[in-house]
Amino acid sequence: TGTVTIATTGAEDNQTVTVTLNGADYTGNVGSDAASVTVSASDLQALADGNSYDLTANVSDAVGNAATADTGTSFTVDTTVPNTPTLAGPSLTNSATPMFTGTAEAGSTVNLSEGSTLLVQATADGNEDFSIVLSDSLTEGSHDITATATDAANNVSGPSGPHTVVV
Repeated sequence: TGTVTIATTGAEDNQTVTVTLNGADYTGNVGSDAASVTVSASDLQALADGNSYDLTANVSDAVGNAATADTGTSFTVDTTVPNTPTLAGPSLTNSATPMFTGTAEAGSTVNLSEGSTLLVQATADGNEDFSIVLSDSLTEGSHDITATATDAANNVSGPSGPHTVVV
């Protein structure tokens, strides 16, 4: 199941909110300037990846009189994991803060990590390129660096193959 929470500023407590999504209505009650409705798991799973959907919310009083004008928004379902980023950088360097470059889904947040330790983040540009200089120094020795990409819908790619750099 999923929950849709609606801000209902100005609506009175205990009024009914009706949320319409993909042709189905879900109802809840207003309380403290908000209302929540529960959407079944099967209805959420019926929303196809890549498709756009309209969601509307209407508030009414106990006898069904509209308390608000129709309000709504559109959204696109995105459950697709970004492609694994590519990662390049020096193999041997005397710089403790080397630069790494690569490609990732345009607009995605690229995380460079060593094991489970996040080293730095950047954003892939419109050409799917990124360039990152480490902000914290690497110690002398060998380091295996990987990259992941997180898109706007918080889908996370698998990690790139490790890039080994020796400082």
